[in-house]
Amino acid sequence: MKKIISALSIAACMSTAVAADNFTVDEKAQIEQIVHNYIVSHPEVLIEAQEKLEAQYSQMMAQAIPKAAEAFINDPDTPKFGNKDSKHYVIEFFDYNCGYCKTVRPHIAKYVKEKDALLVLIEYPILSQISVKASAIGLALHSVDKDKYYKYQEYLMSSKEKITSEAQLKEAVAKAGGNFGELIEIVKDPKIQNMLKKNMIQGQSIGVMGTPFFIIDGKAIRGAIRSYEDLLQRLE
Repeated sequence: MKKIISALSIAACMSTAVAADNFTVDEKAQIEQIVHNYIVSHPEVLIEAQEKLEAQYSQMMAQAIPKAAEAFINDPDTPKFGNKDSKHYVIEFFDYNCGYCKTVRPHIAKYVKEKDALLVLIEYPILSQISVKASAIGLALHSVDKDKYYKYQEYLMSSKEKITSEAQLKEAVAKAGGNFGELIEIVKDPKIQNMLKKNMIQGQSIGVMGTPFFIIDGKAIRGAIRSYEDLLQRLE
């Protein structure tokens, strides 16, 4: 069904191209009728065009994803934990209010431990304004104390409650041993907002439309991971 819809989009683009060129009304009508008749007689060309587009997109992503991974790994302001010299790495795009992100976290932690991998955490708040605030405070805390940041985000990611208020963020900061008032001031620094913006731009450039999203040793994995075995199968 997805391919059919995409194919129809291609057909619509063809008609738009005809309309955009310098043809008379009669000429446009004739060309559109020819295109219509050809597509009706040979619908397989739309599927062929769609498959070619998908192949081109896959090739583009195959080049873009390793570059994005390298940029995040080498960014000094991006939170990282684990073995920085490991040949294995996990880059995780997450939102503090993403239930699937929380479900998959133990499987990712197990993989990182078994592979002695580097874990790179990408604050990617897309679900709500409170998610944006949670991420901004997280990055502010990371700029002050990396260990406290890890405690903060682990506390929020292990909680089954949805974040709906600033009070919950204050509690998380307190549990991590941070100073909420100090962090609110740091959040005002354009650097924090620019980091979030950079995450969004870089993520969108490689097709991150939702969370969780992972880049594991160069391979992109989207959506929920049901079990550790599921994770390993996807990597294979």
